[in-house]
Amino acid sequence: MSAAPKSATINAPSLKSSPAQPKKGTPRLEPEDKAAAADKKPKRAQPFPRKPLILLCKSLASMLTAQIPLPKALEFYEGRLRYEADKQTLRSVAAAVARGDDNHKAFAGTGRFDSTFIGLVRAGTMASNLPAALQALARQMKTGADFRAKIRKAVAGPLAILAFLWCVLIYSQTVLVPNVENLLKDIRQTPDGFTAVIFDFSHFIQAAWVPLTIFWIALALAFWRVLAFRQAMFKILMSRWKLLGDIIMGFRQLTFIGTFEMMVSNNIPIADALETGARTLKDTPHEAELLEVKRKHLLGINLGESIRKFTTFDAQLSHMIEVGEKASNLSEQLILLRDLYEEETATRIELFTAIVGLLSKILTVSVIGFIYIGTYLPIILAGPKMMQSSM
Repeated sequence: MSAAPKSATINAPSLKSSPAQPKKGTPRLEPEDKAAAADKKPKRAQPFPRKPLILLCKSLASMLTAQIPLPKALEFYEGRLRYEADKQTLRSVAAAVARGDDNHKAFAGTGRFDSTFIGLVRAGTMASNLPAALQALARQMKTGADFRAKIRKAVAGPLAILAFLWCVLIYSQTVLVPNVENLLKDIRQTPDGFTAVIFDFSHFIQAAWVPLTIFWIALALAFWRVLAFRQAMFKILMSRWKLLGDIIMGFRQLTFIGTFEMMVSNNIPIADALETGARTLKDTPHEAELLEVKRKHLLGINLGESIRKFTTFDAQLSHMIEVGEKASNLSEQLILLRDLYEEETATRIELFTAIVGLLSKILTVSVIGFIYIGTYLPIILAGPKMMQSSM
């Protein structure tokens, strides 16, 4: 009679665990649990570094032009990379292409290449002209990298100075100005109107400098690390600043024109070229617009008319495409458009960086002047009052 309860007690844990047993766990199940958790929450792959990617595109284009197969070309370039993760990415792409996967799917499978890269690789493969697609990618990324470098050069220095001046402002308003205020109180002198305003501002800084500093740091980190926040900020800036909007629109139109021209010049159907162009502009308003243009074109509407009515592209783009359709030289018109937008975008970038540099310098000088006035002017104005009190 006593054996039955003992047996039931031994078998019970296999059916229902006691409260203390989940803490100990079972060694055999722990790796499986970890693997299941990893499957549920996969880590997001880091984008392939920009500079190595530009060199990769140029190198692959040269090797493919020399009739070297893509897997072999990737293997050759792999030796030039520094980090093992980047090497492993290229090995993965080479293995996928070698076993028969489409080129763009092999790159997309790594999760480290953006939609523009994947779309242009797909376009180059469809057009049997992958070297041209890679050259276009390298040219486009180089233009974007130059633009970002110029912006950083124009903004980084003044931002560093402003950060230092913020520290100086905090010190002046929490230490120096209160000393002047206490000095006037000691000699029983009433501050004049301007000095009183400075003292009120000092009181505000003393109360708010900690949350304000945290806010500026959080804002900078969010802009640096959070893509959605950065995109929202750019959207606001584009709507408020026409020049920046024209630059972003120029990049997008260059991407579409380069992809579309390459495919049209290689006799790819216009509907397929439009779909691939939409893929290169993924996550932008133009993706849905180009898919709508494709649908209208399949219904029999002229390409130029569809682009004019159903996209937000520039009027000159749709006009020159219409001219190319009527004159049966669409590829030539697209090449002219590409060169035109490259020149216009480069000019706008130069103007934009010059304006940003000037504005940042004006802001820096203004802050320096404000700190000087807010710190030393009360001391200067307090001088005559101190002399009167001593007399």
